Amino acid sequence: MKLYHYAPKRNTVLTKGLYSISKWPHNLRAYAGRAGCGNQKGILEWLDQTFAGRSRAVSCLTEPIQWQGNDPVLKQIVSTSTLFSFELNDLINAGIVEAIWCKNGSDADGYNEIFYQVAAEEIDTSPLAWEKCDSSQGLLYGAIRHYFVVLKRGRIPAKYLKEEKI
Repeated sequence: MKLYHYAPKRNTVLTKGLYSISKWPHNLRAYAGRAGCGNQKGILEWLDQTFAGRSRAVSCLTEPIQWQGNDPVLKQIVSTSTLFSFELNDLINAGIVEAIWCKNGSDADGYNEIFYQVAAEEIDTSPLAWEKCDSSQGLLYGAIRHYFVVLKRGRIPAKYLKEEKI
């Protein structure tokens, strides 16, 4: 099963791999409000309280973003990012994956997130409801079902990643 992840255009994904937030903590500010603190240790602890291993997880989608003219942030993500994919079964067979969690909803700005653990064969690949995204209401990825692949070492090695042409 192919899963997708967006990374900034300037990246080292194809040489160094894809890092979880615990290994590449540059985007922790996005979690500071929900975590109730601004320091790295506190935010990582809060992440792991939401579900075990979240700080070592990589967030991914079951399809590339389907921008439908509805939300400018989606367009910005697509235009300023590189899309990578990986075969989940390859990671599982290599013993890299510890768990898989689904996030299927949250309130605005990511509060009251809904998570549940799934097996690989339970991942829902039905089309995503991109029309629900509304960044002006604080609903972007919180409105879209996506998955967190918890990695034993917090990284997907580069050999498992492919840059997608979009």
